[in-house]
Amino acid sequence: MNEYIFYTPEGHTIAPNENVGVENCQLLGTAKGKDVVEAKENLLKENPWIIEASFVPTKFIAKQLVSDEQRSAIKKLLDYLWDDEERHYEETGCPNNHIFVVMKELKTI
Repeated sequence: MNEYIFYTPEGHTIAPNENVGVENCQLLGTAKGKDVVEAKENLLKENPWIIEASFVPTKFIAKQLVSDEQRSAIKKLLDYLWDDEERHYEETGCPNNHIFVVMKELKTI
């Protein structure tokens, strides 16, 4: 199941200093689904206030999050492959396009 965060440019908030104009977005929430469409449907089912407040679903912006389950799966995969790929990376002269470079980036997630 994928998780998404939803926000919208609709509406407004006021800064603590009301004399300063703030352009921002409204955070609507997070929801899970097999894809962004299903997640949006779940968001609206679980949060009827969104439609009641007159937010327009076609204006929502969604970004996929890395869930704890996905993070755990990535860690298991990296742990499994790490030693072999590191050795191959070093044996081939540490090329910039080696998968181990990507693995090092993923290890920081």
